[in-house]
Amino acid sequence: MKTKIFTWSLAFMFLVSWLNIPVTNAQSLKPQDILKKKYPNETIRLIKTADVNSDKKQESFILTNSGNFYFINSKGIIVLINTGISDEEGYEDYNIQIYSVTAKEKHVALTATYFPSNTQMYVYRYKDGTLKQVLKVMGDIDVQIDKQGKVYQLWKNHKLEGGWDTAVGIFTWNPKTNKYVGSGKYVLQ
Repeated sequence: MKTKIFTWSLAFMFLVSWLNIPVTNAQSLKPQDILKKKYPNETIRLIKTADVNSDKKQESFILTNSGNFYFINSKGIIVLINTGISDEEGYEDYNIQIYSVTAKEKHVALTATYFPSNTQMYVYRYKDGTLKQVLKVMGDIDVQIDKQGKVYQLWKNHKLEGGWDTAVGIFTWNPKTNKYVGSGKYVLQ
């Protein structure tokens, strides 16, 4: 029995080398190739690669021109996370940020800005092998993330007599409840 397995293994290896068929795993495939194979009509607008789950393997995050946001895990499995983040909404500038909210946890923020200043931010947490949205916030002045992982929503608080003041909402990740907690003057969507 062992001889048969060994013979078949040798025959297979010879065939692969003779045909020059590349044998690859998910780690050696580029995220662009994985997307193109599964969704050949998609065009990448923005891509970011980082280790978000501390397994010392890279995950990838891709925003396409059609407004779809994809997650590719370290095994090469691609998941559609969000749709409708496109130029049709008036967005002109996009960004993907990876940031720490605790010593052991990172979040992924996808921002879309339409000028002169409005910013839409979607924040995702790695959970159960995929990304789960944990915050969606818009700032008509800006939305920013500081070095401690706090999200700042800056918006126009209009006065009755005209004009406006800048209002600031601060969202801080609570690892006990696995939710962002708002403080200051904030507006959730």
